[in-house]
Amino acid sequence: MTGLEALLDTAQNAADGNGAPVSSDRVAWLRAAATEIGAGRVPGSCPGGPDTSRDFLESARTLWPVPLPPRTSLPAELRRLLSRSSPGLPVALRVGIAVAVGTALGSVLPLLHPAWVAVGAAAALQGGPGQQPARRARARFAGTVTGVALTALVFHSYQPGTWVTVVVASLAHGVSRGLPPGALLTRTLLNTPVALLLVATAVPAGLGRLAAFRLLDLTLGLVLGVAAALLLSGVPGRRVCAAVANAVAATGAAVAERLRTGAVPVACTGAAWQRMAELWDMHAAVPAEEIRTTGTADRLWPAVLAVRRLLSWTVLGDSPGPDPTGAGRAGHYVGALAEAAHAGLPGSPALRRSLPGPPRAPEAAHDPELHRRLDRLTEALVRPAAAAPADDATTGG
Repeated sequence: MTGLEALLDTAQNAADGNGAPVSSDRVAWLRAAATEIGAGRVPGSCPGGPDTSRDFLESARTLWPVPLPPRTSLPAELRRLLSRSSPGLPVALRVGIAVAVGTALGSVLPLLHPAWVAVGAAAALQGGPGQQPARRARARFAGTVTGVALTALVFHSYQPGTWVTVVVASLAHGVSRGLPPGALLTRTLLNTPVALLLVATAVPAGLGRLAAFRLLDLTLGLVLGVAAALLLSGVPGRRVCAAVANAVAATGAAVAERLRTGAVPVACTGAAWQRMAELWDMHAAVPAEEIRTTGTADRLWPAVLAVRRLLSWTVLGDSPGPDPTGAGRAGHYVGALAEAAHAGLPGSPALRRSLPGPPRAPEAAHDPELHRRLDRLTEALVRPAAAAPADDATTGG
C-alpha cells in the first residue's frame, strides 16, 4: 500500500503538470496492479521500486513503525461513531424507525409472515453502495418479483423435501454472497427462493400462498422504506461539514508538525489518516442516503482528493528540514480553512464568507510542492463544484 500510495501521488503530480512524466512501464504496471487487486490478488513489484518483499516491508516500516490507524478502545470507537462528523447515527436512527414502524404494521395487518415488512423497510434503506433508496427499492422489487415467479414455476407441482431445500438454499445463498454488493437485483432474485423455501419448512401454508405474501409483504416494506427516506433526512449538512473540517484540521496539524520538526509522530499521522478515512466514508454515505440527488458528493470529491494529497506529502515527501516559521504560517492557514469548513459545504457562499479574507496559501520557498498542495486544498474548498447546485444549501442528504 505504501508503494501504491507513492505511485498514485507521482501520477497526480504529473497530471497537474507539476511533476516529471510517469514512465510508460509504471503506467502499465499500475493498470495491471488495479486488475490484480480487483481480483483479490497481490500485485507484483513496481518497476524501479523495491526488488524484494523484504526491502518493501522495511521501507514500509520506516514510514509507519506501527499499524495505522492507531488502535483504540471500544469507548473511543463508540464516541467516533456518535461524533458530529460520522454519518452513522442519523442513518441508524432512520433505519431503526422504519423497521419499528414495519414491525408494528406487521403485527396488526393480517399477514402470513409479518417480519418481511420490516425486512423490506430495512432493505430499501441499506445496501447497494452509491445507490439511492429509490433505486435500491426498484432493484429489490424487480428481484423479488422475478424470484417469486421462478420459485412458483419450478416448485408449482413439486414439494421439495428437507435435503432438496438445504441444497437449493445453500447454493443460492452462496452464489448471492459471491456477487458484488451493487448487484441488488440478482442478489434479491437468488435470496427470494431461499427465504421462501426456508419459511415453507416451518409454515404449513403452501409455497404458492407463501410466495404471494412474500411479494405483498416485501413491497409494503419497500414503500415504507422509501417513505422514511422522504420524511427523514439522511446525513445532515452539519455532519458533512464537520467531516470536512475535522479532516482538514487533522491534516493541517500533521503538516505543521512536519514543518516544525522535520518528522511527524505516528499518532499524529494516524489520527489524520483516520479523519481522512471518515471523510471518504462520508463522501460514499451521502448519495446512498439521498432520495433526490443534491450534488453534495460532487462538492466533497475535490476536497477528498486535496486532503489526501496534502496528507500524503507529510509521509511520502522529501523532508526539507525544520521550518518553525513556516510551520506557524501553514498551521494558521489550514486552521482558518478548517474553521471555515464548519460554516458550509465546499464551494458554498457560506464557506467563502466565513474566511477572514481572500485565501492565499503561505509562501513556502523551501518546498514549492507544499505550496501547490495548499493551493489545491484552498481551491477544492472555495471554488464551487461544476456539478453542484448553485444555491447556498448545506444539507447533506
